[in-house]
Amino acid sequence: MIKKGSIHQYEIWTENLTKVYGKGEKALKAVSQINLRIKPGIHGFLGPNGAGKTTTLNMLIGAISITEGRAKIRDENAGTVAAKQLIGFIPQDPVFYDDMTGEEYLIYLGQLGGLQRINAKKKAQELLESFNLFEARNRNIETYSGGEKQKIAIAAALIHEPKVLILDEPTANLDPIGRADVIKKIKELSKNVSVFISSHILSEIEQMCEDVVMINHGEIVIFDSISNIKKRFVRNLYVFDTNMNDKFLEVLKKQSSVSNVRINEPDGKIHAIPKDLKKLRETLPHLLIEHNTILFSFHQLERSLQDIFMDTMLKKESENK
Repeated sequence: MIKKGSIHQYEIWTENLTKVYGKGEKALKAVSQINLRIKPGIHGFLGPNGAGKTTTLNMLIGAISITEGRAKIRDENAGTVAAKQLIGFIPQDPVFYDDMTGEEYLIYLGQLGGLQRINAKKKAQELLESFNLFEARNRNIETYSGGEKQKIAIAAALIHEPKVLILDEPTANLDPIGRADVIKKIKELSKNVSVFISSHILSEIEQMCEDVVMINHGEIVIFDSISNIKKRFVRNLYVFDTNMNDKFLEVLKKQSSVSNVRINEPDGKIHAIPKDLKKLRETLPHLLIEHNTILFSFHQLERSLQDIFMDTMLKKESENK
C-alpha cells in the first residue's frame, strides 16, 4: 500500500482501478486494475476504440462509479467535490448552450465553479483574450467555427483555475490549422496546469507529450516516457545520405560489417542493417575519403510512436485470442 505522503507527488494516482458493467455472465470488465502515476506535465493516454480510455477518464472525473480499487486527483479521492474542483475536463464532443454568447457561457460556468460574478467576468475576459476569442465574445456560440468551439471548451474547463486538465480527443473534427492552434495552446497551458490527454492522433501526442500510457482491453500495455519507449523499440537500421548514394551503395555492399543495404525509394537515401556496427563506424571515414564521397547524414532510424503503437496493439490482440 502506498502511503499518502508519496501519493502527493502525483497529479493523478490510481491503485488497481477497475470498472465492471453488469453482473454474472453478462458482466463486462471495461477497465482492469489500472495503476496510474501521473506527475506534473503533459501526458498522453492512448488506446484503440473500446480499450477503456473513456471509462477510465469518467471514473477519474467522478462521472461513473469505481467498481474496485481507488483513484485520487492529487490527495483528493476521485469523485468527491474537492477532487472535481481540481479538474478541468473537456469531453470528446462538448455540448454548449448555443443561445449563449461566448462571454455569457464562461461567466455562467465560472459562477457554477464558485466565482463571484464580477470575478467570473474578469476571468472570462482574460481567457477570451488568451484564446483570441475576445472579438467573438458577444456572438452566440452556435455561430462559432469548429476551432472556436474547441477553444471556448478549453477556456470553460479553465474558468475555475483547475490544477489538472483532462482532455478527451481535443482536436477531433478540426482542420489542420485548427489542430495546430489547439496543440499550441495546450502546450502553453501545460506550463501552469498538468494535462492528461486522450487522442487517436499519435503524431499530435508525440508533439505535445512527455509520457504516454497505452492501454488495450482495459489493461495498461506500456507506461513510460516517449524517449524511453523509442529506445526500447529501436530498429537496427541506419540511414546514410551522401552526394552519390547510388555509387556509395555499391561500396557498402562489399563491406563485411553490413548484412543488408538498399536505396530507400521514397527519399533516395541508403538504408543499411549493420552486422558489426563498431567496425562499420571505424571504416566509414576511410571509405568516404577513398571514394571521394561527401557524407550529409548518418543516423539510426527512429521508429514513430504510431509504428510502436500499432505493433504493441497487434501483439496484445494476438495474446487475447
